[in-house]
Amino acid sequence: MFAGRRRGGQGNLGVLLLGAQMMRMGIHTIPAVTLATVVLQVAIFLQLGDLPRWFGPPRSVCMSAYKVWYKGNWKLLILASLTHADDIHLYYNMASMLWKGKQLENRFKSLYFAFLLAVFTILCGVVLIGLNMALTFFTDDQSYELTCAVGFSGVLFALKVLVSYYSPRGTQYILGFIPVPTRHVFWAELVLIQIITPHASFTGHLAGILVGLLYIKGPLKTLMDSFVPTAPSYTYTAQRSGYNARHSYGSGPGQRSGYRDPNQQPRGTPRGYGWNVDGNAPGEGDNAPGGRDYSYYTGGLSEEEQTRQATEQSLNRNRGENQERLYPDLEDLRQRRQNRYQ
Repeated sequence: MFAGRRRGGQGNLGVLLLGAQMMRMGIHTIPAVTLATVVLQVAIFLQLGDLPRWFGPPRSVCMSAYKVWYKGNWKLLILASLTHADDIHLYYNMASMLWKGKQLENRFKSLYFAFLLAVFTILCGVVLIGLNMALTFFTDDQSYELTCAVGFSGVLFALKVLVSYYSPRGTQYILGFIPVPTRHVFWAELVLIQIITPHASFTGHLAGILVGLLYIKGPLKTLMDSFVPTAPSYTYTAQRSGYNARHSYGSGPGQRSGYRDPNQQPRGTPRGYGWNVDGNAPGEGDNAPGGRDYSYYTGGLSEEEQTRQATEQSLNRNRGENQERLYPDLEDLRQRRQNRYQ
């Protein structure tokens, strides 16, 4: 998100770079909502069709507290977020959108992810206006209310908070040598971007982080789920006692079928240690107990109860399928497990 006036002229090099990156990724691998979001913002930048009627040059649609709050031009909360200062600004934002969107849309599914983007776009603008007005009040500097910003990077920072939260705990290296905990890497990026690009909108990026935290730590997720609930999924984790079903909301990349291959555990993980739905090892999650108490993941269910519960849920997701064809050895498996503990 850029503040103030544009830099340089408007070209198409960034569009060509973005197109090349999409081809390398494989357009067929990009989820629908993520792809549509990128294509829409490229079309807005290129001013295709009737889009110039709604999206003018960045200077005319940029968002500021003066324009939005005092002049009542609320549509700028959306128009400014979808408009970019130049082609390189567009390229970096949309390249980031491809990476973050691919992860989160696979997790939340397309309908909920589209709803998430819409809510985040509006809220990031609202929080940005609120931050600039608060700075004006406390510093008595009117320039904060006049600062104008465009770009999608506020929303991208909000998405970055979600990506960091749902990623396994560990360490990332900013610029290749600065170690930062994965769960807090967005704070380091906020400072780093401001150092590298001083004219970037600091409050715009900070607004995105606050919106992301409001979703992860605050009431926003609960409120959003009441309008567009996420579909429940079941993640199976490899344990010494078998496969244990755990209910979760949303599904991560590679979990569309509700099954997590135990061979996909991170390297160095001892066989038999399951990974929970957030990608954390037992004892490392926010609420996971210490040690190796697997009852935390099984909810106190016996193996037979776990098998029956998982089977019933799977059958509910595959109504119309033939149970014998799907589970030909189910009774034999149950009998073997009963005999093992007799």
